[in-house]
Amino acid sequence: MDKLKVTVITPAYNRSHTLPRVYESLKNQTFKYFKWIIMDDGSTDDTEEVVSMFLAENVFEIEYRKNENAKKFYTVFKAVETVKTDYFTILDSDDAYLCDALEILVNEADMLDRTEFISVIGHSEDENGKIFGTLFPNNGFDGSILEMRYKYNVKGDKNGLFITAPYQEYLKNFNYESYKNKYAPQKIFFNIYDGNGMKTRFINQIIRVYFYDISDQGSMSNERVKCSSYPGLKDGHLSFLNSYAGQLWGYPVALLRNIAGYVFYSVLLNEGFIKSVSRIKPGFIKLGASFLYPLVYLYARIKN
Repeated sequence: MDKLKVTVITPAYNRSHTLPRVYESLKNQTFKYFKWIIMDDGSTDDTEEVVSMFLAENVFEIEYRKNENAKKFYTVFKAVETVKTDYFTILDSDDAYLCDALEILVNEADMLDRTEFISVIGHSEDENGKIFGTLFPNNGFDGSILEMRYKYNVKGDKNGLFITAPYQEYLKNFNYESYKNKYAPQKIFFNIYDGNGMKTRFINQIIRVYFYDISDQGSMSNERVKCSSYPGLKDGHLSFLNSYAGQLWGYPVALLRNIAGYVFYSVLLNEGFIKSVSRIKPGFIKLGASFLYPLVYLYARIKN
């Protein structure tokens, strides 16, 4: 048997009704040298029974891990730490890959210098085949997530493949344990490696089918507005400011929005001016936050 090259990680919480869709899409992959890790985040439905049926079919390697509920951000990193394959990808428990998704992603990743690149990212489509958001410029490019979002103004939910070795190196120095049982946006981590110069290859290929579930979207929106989510939201803005630092001169709107966002959640958490501003590393951003603080403070108090 050929060596496994890809690990597909799927965090799941009470998704026994959608996991079969993920499973079928993986069964139909043209690229066969992968394993699937299902991270059950404390499900209370019949997820375990559904997975047992997958295992009984024995079509490809599946590793099922039943964990206590700890939230998606933490759960994914627990899985990434254990990856042994060259590449890994994260496929949500209610989505699906097109049949050639892994083949496309691996072919691109195999061409990359692993000292310079950390991922290959493509597009998502909805159930009717319509692309989410906009295409990458120049028929795709090599660069940063910062450029993709703010220089080229690319919109939409994207998905792709990560190169394991550099990703795990950055993860060694990231304290994700502090986010156990807490909401946190993914950008808290990817800002770090992206801001440090690790490149991504952006390809104009559709990889994933994103299934829009109104009830799930409502749940996610509610999660973000909970008071318990404020620390993670605050850290998302702080990570952006500290990770990109001097690069933000070229993106003044993004800079101001993230300063305001960081101060806003700091105020709601009653952290105080000195403590909040001291966590910002770049001097010019620290100065900007000091000037904006009174205005954002008033806005936060009125809004709250």
